[in-house]
Amino acid sequence: MVMGTDFVLTGRYSWTAFAASLVPFFLVNNLLLLNQFPDVDADRQVGRDHLPIRIGRRSSAVVYNVFLCLAYAVIVAGYLAGVLPAGSLIGLLTFALAVPVMRGVVRHADDIPALLPYMTKNVIINIATPALMALGLFF
Repeated sequence: MVMGTDFVLTGRYSWTAFAASLVPFFLVNNLLLLNQFPDVDADRQVGRDHLPIRIGRRSSAVVYNVFLCLAYAVIVAGYLAGVLPAGSLIGLLTFALAVPVMRGVVRHADDIPALLPYMTKNVIINIATPALMALGLFF
């Protein structure tokens, strides 16, 4: 969506749009991944096949953490590569929330009631990180 919007508005593709698009890519993948955790048993019974069913919730929690780290790494790498402005680094503020969420997702991967608060915080990360990054891009 980010690159498509950039193309429609500018008529070309840019490295800035590419780097900026990777952040919501990783975050939304994580949102969808984590939202599958509560449904594993029901989904398995009806024949669905997704990552938490295939490799388990604990291993999927590791994938979640890798993707979350990649979202933040892209912001830093984009800045260091000169394709994202310094203002985009404001998106890193949500890392303070992400660290306890990463721990909680791993710790409570198989305990859905205990996982729910971390799922809520994951939604906050999904909204706040790109919003903060966008503010940094515009100002």
